[in-house]
Amino acid sequence: MFQSKLFKDLTDHLNNLKTPYGHIILFIFFLILGVAQAQDYTIRDIKINPNGESHKDINVMQVDHNGFLWYSTYNGVVKDFETHSVLSTFMDENGDNPPKIAFTVFIDNQQRMWVSTQTGVFVSDKSLDDSFNRIKFKPFSRGENLSGNSYIEDCDGNIWIVGADNVILKVDSSFAVEKYQIEALKPTYAVSDYYKREFLFFEKIIDCDKILCRQGRKLFILEKGEISLIADYTSTKKYETMGYFHPEWTFNGGDGILISPNGELLPKSKEIQYTYKGKVFESYFIKDLDIQVLNLPFQEMIPITEDGNPILKDYADFIGIDGLGKNVSLYKMMETNGNYMLRKTYEIPFPFWVEDLVVDKNDIIYVSNYDHIKKIKFNKNNFERILYGNGKSVISTRGLLELPNNEILVATYSGVFKITPTQSDFIHGSYVTENVFPQLSYLRSFVKASDSTAWCLGENRMVSEINFLENTIIGMYNFDKDWELGQLRYYDVLKKSDSTLLLASNFGLQEFNIWQKKFRELPIPLVENTKKLFIRDLHKTGNKLYIGTDANGLFIQDLNSDTFLHLNNDSTDNGLTLPTNKIYTILKDKREILWLGTDKGLIYFDKDLKKATILDEADGLTNLNVVGVLEDAEKNIWFSTYDGLYRYERDVKKITSFYEEDGLTFNDFNQNAYYKTSSNTLFFGGIRGLIVFDHIDNPAPLKELQIFPTKFEYYDTHEEKEVEIDVLNQGNYSFSLPYNKNSFSVTYSINDCYNTENNKYVYRLDGFTDDWVNLGKQNTLKLLSIPPGDYVLRIKGFDSAGVESSNELHYYIHVAQVFYRQSWFLILSGFLSVAVLLFLVLSYTKKVKKKYALNLALIELERKTLISQMNPHFIFNALNEIRNRLRNGKTKGLEHYVTLFSKLARLTLDVTRNERIQLAKEIDFIKSYVTLSNIDNTDDVDLIVKCGNNIDTDDLVIPPMILQPIIENSIVHGFTKDQTEKKIVLKIEKSTLSQQLIFSIKDNGLGIATTKKTNNNQHQSYASQILKERLNLMNQINQRNGEYEIRFQDLSDEQRTGTKVIVKVPYTRI
Repeated sequence: MFQSKLFKDLTDHLNNLKTPYGHIILFIFFLILGVAQAQDYTIRDIKINPNGESHKDINVMQVDHNGFLWYSTYNGVVKDFETHSVLSTFMDENGDNPPKIAFTVFIDNQQRMWVSTQTGVFVSDKSLDDSFNRIKFKPFSRGENLSGNSYIEDCDGNIWIVGADNVILKVDSSFAVEKYQIEALKPTYAVSDYYKREFLFFEKIIDCDKILCRQGRKLFILEKGEISLIADYTSTKKYETMGYFHPEWTFNGGDGILISPNGELLPKSKEIQYTYKGKVFESYFIKDLDIQVLNLPFQEMIPITEDGNPILKDYADFIGIDGLGKNVSLYKMMETNGNYMLRKTYEIPFPFWVEDLVVDKNDIIYVSNYDHIKKIKFNKNNFERILYGNGKSVISTRGLLELPNNEILVATYSGVFKITPTQSDFIHGSYVTENVFPQLSYLRSFVKASDSTAWCLGENRMVSEINFLENTIIGMYNFDKDWELGQLRYYDVLKKSDSTLLLASNFGLQEFNIWQKKFRELPIPLVENTKKLFIRDLHKTGNKLYIGTDANGLFIQDLNSDTFLHLNNDSTDNGLTLPTNKIYTILKDKREILWLGTDKGLIYFDKDLKKATILDEADGLTNLNVVGVLEDAEKNIWFSTYDGLYRYERDVKKITSFYEEDGLTFNDFNQNAYYKTSSNTLFFGGIRGLIVFDHIDNPAPLKELQIFPTKFEYYDTHEEKEVEIDVLNQGNYSFSLPYNKNSFSVTYSINDCYNTENNKYVYRLDGFTDDWVNLGKQNTLKLLSIPPGDYVLRIKGFDSAGVESSNELHYYIHVAQVFYRQSWFLILSGFLSVAVLLFLVLSYTKKVKKKYALNLALIELERKTLISQMNPHFIFNALNEIRNRLRNGKTKGLEHYVTLFSKLARLTLDVTRNERIQLAKEIDFIKSYVTLSNIDNTDDVDLIVKCGNNIDTDDLVIPPMILQPIIENSIVHGFTKDQTEKKIVLKIEKSTLSQQLIFSIKDNGLGIATTKKTNNNQHQSYASQILKERLNLMNQINQRNGEYEIRFQDLSDEQRTGTKVIVKVPYTRI
């Protein structure tokens, strides 16, 4: 780009000089610049798809409105996405004589493709934008001799086609045809040095109703079906015939003439002469058509315009083919003192004849050359190149230093160069270079000592003092304290004081006294052995010294307190951990932000060193080794890597990448090779010299950057197989995948088809994740084992400059559930399960109820049986007592006994007839029983009943016959006959928590153990056993185990006599 900037300045300067030697100066200038041309462009290769055939014929090309290249191949056309290509074969419904070779391809404004083949003209059945996976062609003309040499579209959308026999067709939007035969122009196919000159070609539409045509070097106007000659330049032909018979570039002139709009290439409305290699060529002005016609030194040349190709215009006004058809050359029209000359600025050789050439709207030149297509792109940024080797040798650069007179010292592996800005008015901004210290090779860093001297060091173990005004070496000094340091290398130097320098080496930090010429090793308290410390970079701002190391992270020394802060990937200082320990470079910017270039990307911190931000591959870096960092005048951060140069715009957090195709001489930058001058000029060095700039405009984006799909891979449920489908265009397609074939793959590309390896992509799967996932440079997305559900896949792209595509790809993906998880199956299964469960529950419930009813009947029967057992037991005891009294003649009190017995019998009938009785009746019953029992005893049993204050005996009901068996057992078995004091205490309490009455029956008899010994095998107490069984049955009936309880306690165990029985029964209220 630097070269292209000089053209206008140079010619303007020569015009101002009015010198007769201007042509000589220009000639010498172009000879010098010729050696640089290889750096101004890059070439990429496109492998042609031959559709199964060896290459035999020409591949003609067209570029569609989206910027994608189409080219013809055997029996088809191919759309090239750079990362993938899609083939569409020609259709032949009859199957006879199918078309094989295309020699003209034309895309109209409706994006229909017209193709001329050896068997006729074919046209796509729909717009290219509407075609899915291939272009379907239909024959437009069959059975007539219409080769379709040239196409043009008028203002009304009519397509005009001219054939080999000068048959002209006008085709409207409905494909209705008007046919014109131009008899007077019928070619004779005579032996000619270039037979194509006999064919008719369309050049341009004039005023919507006229067509400018050309046959060889003759110009015609076609109007209303009539054709008329307006100019004949046959006699002025001057190009050399080189035996090269390829089709002319039909839309740009041919046969040695070029038709240009008035004033676009030459002074407006003028007929001028220009020279090429000493030969004079004319131009002509046709006023009625407002065009200029140039006589050319070559058969075919393409004009380059400012509006159409602004980047390419900086390098050339014309593109032509010379060198027996194997060179594509660029030419500039130069004007000096009113004299015009055509000069070759670039020559790009090819191994075979150039078959076709097109230039797209993005300044990419496509060249068809046998079985390959080359694409050429010229640089678009204002990078100036210095010491790039002059095309002969490689000059690898390192450290730099600005001198007082704005000169720059550059350390290289070939010595120290002095770079001096030129004072020429017409070569503004360029530099003159001189190797002033060839003996000082392998230096890495400089520091200025005075207005005439500087210190430098590098990989030769020496510290050297130089005089840069006189270009002399003042002295060279070695650090030789330890001879084992034979591999000592210095990497950076800075001025510590007026008398000392700080030296960074691979064996630690050193101090050099410039007055005493002595070295001293400096310790770092945080490092035990500083000789094992590899220091790469030193940076000092204010009272802080920053020390970057190769494997120990970053040390920050406070020069006032002489304290150190150590940051590395294991540190806990400041609560901050670095992602790496390798530090290449350090920068403290104007905002007091610290930046570190590392092998893990670019790191910057907040002012308090509490938070670190990393720029790495997720941000678009293709290489993470950041070896140089500078800040430009606009406060953007520039950083160099082993693969490319980057600009980081902090305010918008945007990274722009620059590579060789963007104007760099190289992509591989060196360590220590970066510098910012006092005038804000930035220098970055690498393996081939220096890149110099002060400001780079944002790259002009494409008119519309878009992303396109190129291929789908998935399981097609209709075809029941895995399919791989090429895709030509965008579309919101839907995909339905079975549950067991639930993977999906899509390949895509944005329409920046040159830097495809630097394009980046992101995707999001709505319904699965809400975040965009960075794909980097990956141009194929494979989604494996997608869970069942409905999703929307979204993909968007970014070009190498970080410009986002204006559209997103949207694909609706449905993954079916396995049949036993689908809704219909789950609903049906649910109904069946509920029905079966309901049936089982009802059957079981019915069975349980029946069994439960039977058990209740049985239990109730057993309960009544027990009560009936208790009644005869009591009656037996009472009647037995009456019999004994009568037998023994004890009739005294017998009437009272019988009366009590009668009362007790009535109470017994009352309590046994009901399931529950009042507590008062139960107490009255046992009192009557005790009174009856006392009639025959000389020592009465004293029954004491104690009720709690909260107990209303008339309000509470309990099961009957609970207390009587216990009282009876105490009277009959608990007391001896000679015991004079017999006492039974009945204590009644109520528990509101458990809804129970607690009966405590305590006597002062013998106790359980003594009673068993005394009455051994003489009497069997059934009352207590019957009561236990009854309570258990009542628990079963109520299904509340534990609500009816009975517990016996032998009081003799507590050094007392007697028995205590605790009975707990549930109560209810009346």
